[in-house]
Amino acid sequence: MKILVISGGDLEKGSIKYRIAQYTDFLEANGLKLDFVKRSEIDRSFIPKLKMYDVVFNQRCLIRASLARKIIANSRRLVFDFDDAIYTRPGKPHFWLTSLRVKRRLRIWIQGADVVTTANHFLAAYAGKYSSCVKVIPNAVDLETWKPATRERGETVTIGWAGAPVNIPNIERLEPVLSELLSKYPFLKLAVFSGKRPNLKCPFDYYSFEPGKEPEFVRSLDIGLLPLVNEEYSKGKSPIKAIQYLACGVPVVGNPIGATKEILNDDNSIAVSSDEEWIAALESLVKDNQRRASMGRAGRAHVERNHNIRLTAKQRLSVFLGTDTACAA
Repeated sequence: MKILVISGGDLEKGSIKYRIAQYTDFLEANGLKLDFVKRSEIDRSFIPKLKMYDVVFNQRCLIRASLARKIIANSRRLVFDFDDAIYTRPGKPHFWLTSLRVKRRLRIWIQGADVVTTANHFLAAYAGKYSSCVKVIPNAVDLETWKPATRERGETVTIGWAGAPVNIPNIERLEPVLSELLSKYPFLKLAVFSGKRPNLKCPFDYYSFEPGKEPEFVRSLDIGLLPLVNEEYSKGKSPIKAIQYLACGVPVVGNPIGATKEILNDDNSIAVSSDEEWIAALESLVKDNQRRASMGRAGRAHVERNHNIRLTAKQRLSVFLGTDTACAA
């Protein structure tokens, strides 16, 4: 079986990695060959090539309406996948005309797909307004790569954040909280892993992004930070960082809103909504080794049950083969 994957770009980054690229070896071992094509390479001349493929998998690419309809009409089987609230954007909303165009393009793909796959039930509810066949396939990680550290915990307690440069403002907003805690507890350390150095006045260790280095960084943490903005875009996120923290046995302090609540709970994290709550939550974990360990174990168990790549790989395979007819809105 041949699968055409329409992607936004680099297979090692963001959604495309965790929604499809990381399953390549498993799918090929089960007789499915994946060809990846960038959205920018798709035009009308590509349409005749679609007959070569058994399935077209569009990973959240909102191609213009006229071309989208041709792709849909000429695909034997179409799967549309999205793992963010791509009908909006973070921060300032789209201009109303742009918003209409974006939502129209998304609706065309959702309505035209044989199956729509999403990362969480929040997004599935949106897709369910336009499709009767919506399947939730959670974001997942390889538990052999993302696993708790075997090192002995020392006197130093490390709180940390890992994220893409576009999300740097989220950690920068915590600067007053982090400064207060770092000045109060000499044994406390802050670490950041990103492709861009955040503008923080408080002392911190910065680790520049390198492919393959992130699991080692996350394992070095005692507490993971997940600051999110309470907006529609964030509500649709299933943060892979939260899953990575928990997989490594690292308890999380953050803003569980929308779909994030499907990952974080009272056993594996502490929910906060103000600077005062951030300080209180972090302080409680900084001073309680046993609670950190207990929450870390609960987090690992949650990922094993719900975000294990071995489970989601089988779900993805069944969607491509058309053997999973259980569609949930």
